[in-house]
Amino acid sequence: MDQGVLLKILSFRVKDSATFNLLKEIITSYTAIPGQKVGMPIGNLASQIFANIYLNELDRFIVHRLKTKNYLRYGDDFIVIEPDMGRLELFKNQIIRFLNNELKLTVNPKSDKIIKVRHGLKLLGIKFWPSGRTLTKRNLLRLEKRLNINNISSYSGLIKQHGNYKQIKRFDWLLYEKFLADL
Repeated sequence: MDQGVLLKILSFRVKDSATFNLLKEIITSYTAIPGQKVGMPIGNLASQIFANIYLNELDRFIVHRLKTKNYLRYGDDFIVIEPDMGRLELFKNQIIRFLNNELKLTVNPKSDKIIKVRHGLKLLGIKFWPSGRTLTKRNLLRLEKRLNINNISSYSGLIKQHGNYKQIKRFDWLLYEKFLADL
C-alpha cells in the first residue's frame, strides 16, 4: 500500500488537521521496504481500517465508473460477475490499470482470471458452483489440523453451512475420533 496515496485519500475525508496529523504519524511510522513509503504493519487494527479505506477507492471505481452491480470484495479478494465476456475483459483491463495508476497496486497474475461460473469459483476458502458450494480441500485440511475443544462449534457451523455431505460426515467422524473415542 502506497502511503502517499493513502494520505491523499484521507486528506479528502479528514478535515480536522490534528486528526489528520495523527493518522499521518501512524501511517508513516512503518515501511515494508526501507527507504520507500509503502506498507502497513500486519496485524495492526488500524492497518485493516486503512486497507478498507484504500480499497474503497476500487469499490467506487467498479460500482460508479464501470457501473457493474455484480461485484464483491472482502479484504483484498474481489470478484466481478458479468455475463458478457467482452465486457468482462474490458473491465479486467480497466481495473488493472486503475489499480496500477491510481492506487499503485499490482494484481497477482495467478489471481487475475476470467472464468465461467459453471466451472466453479474459489473465494475465501469456499468453492462456488451454480448448484451450490463446498469448502476447498486446503481449508478442510487446515480446519482438521486446528480443530480443538475451543473451536468445535465454530468449525461445525462452517462445515454445516458450506460443506457437502461427504465433508460433513468426515467432520463428524473426526469429532468422534478426536474427542469421543477415548471416553
